[in-house]
Amino acid sequence: EDGWSFFSDLESLDEVPLTIKLLKKTGSLHGIDQYSAEAIWAGIEAHRSGDGESVTEADIKGPEWRVLIDPVPVNDYPHFLSEAVAVPKGFQGKIARVLLLKRLREVNALLGFTRVEAPDDSGGGGAGPIQAPLSRAKPEWVPANQVHGEGIFIQFDEQAIAEWEQSVDVQATDLRLRGGHKGWRNSRHLCPPEDGYPGARYVMLHTLAHLLIRELALECGYNAASIRERIYAEVNEGCSQCGFIIYTAAADSDGTLGGLVELGKPENLERLMVQALRRARICSSDPLCAEHDPGKDRSLHAAACHACSFVAETSCERGNRYLDRAMVVPTFENAKAAFFPDA
Repeated sequence: EDGWSFFSDLESLDEVPLTIKLLKKTGSLHGIDQYSAEAIWAGIEAHRSGDGESVTEADIKGPEWRVLIDPVPVNDYPHFLSEAVAVPKGFQGKIARVLLLKRLREVNALLGFTRVEAPDDSGGGGAGPIQAPLSRAKPEWVPANQVHGEGIFIQFDEQAIAEWEQSVDVQATDLRLRGGHKGWRNSRHLCPPEDGYPGARYVMLHTLAHLLIRELALECGYNAASIRERIYAEVNEGCSQCGFIIYTAAADSDGTLGGLVELGKPENLERLMVQALRRARICSSDPLCAEHDPGKDRSLHAAACHACSFVAETSCERGNRYLDRAMVVPTFENAKAAFFPDA
């Protein structure tokens, strides 16, 4: 909607190139020139008719990822400001890039309601809980809110991740998690049961993000529930994502204090990473936590619990699901599937 006012009065495809040219000159809508006039016109017509295709999480994260991995950090968006910093020492072979997100905006829109189970409970694919619409007729607008904040973006080395995924031990661990995913969906009569499993890459990134959130909350004094995550782990022909954002965006002052950006600087992030990985090796609930088999109780996590990996559900994009410490660091039960074997 930020750019709709520039295109709402256009009457034909021929007017789109001129509008794009004017926007580039004024710098009003950064990045609009990356799209063809035909694609923009198709979007205009879909917006006017209300017949646009349903947008998935992957559709939203794709453009975000392209901005985050741009070789030249974006610094002229009105709601987004980033700065590239050095990768922490000792993690050069694992981490490819770190960005300090000094300014970002999060927009949430209310589309409908579910009972008992949230939409993400379906595991991301296939049938999910029935969503009740906001009104009997299709609404012309929905309630939404926006908050501003700051964060840290970490991009991991694609080659290191790909080699780790090919490990026999990682594939065996992933198979157990996949079995728990199938059992969970079967118990809720969601078909097909294989749909929606995010993969080992997602589980590792998701678990590490949780470990860092817990460490950041201890270090910087932020309210832990105000720190959130956004995981990028889609793999397709056009792009392979491998990273996450840890950010704080709250209506109060927690979102703009600057403490999270300060902790993203190389010397601070290195210390936090080392501390988070060391804490994750042993859980106060071990060996029960480390030995947890998701296939036996049809759960969506393995070596993870409230004592070591869980965060507030408002902080987690998956409701504390798809977590396994063994994918990140060696544990009592599984010492060979870790992405950081020497932590």
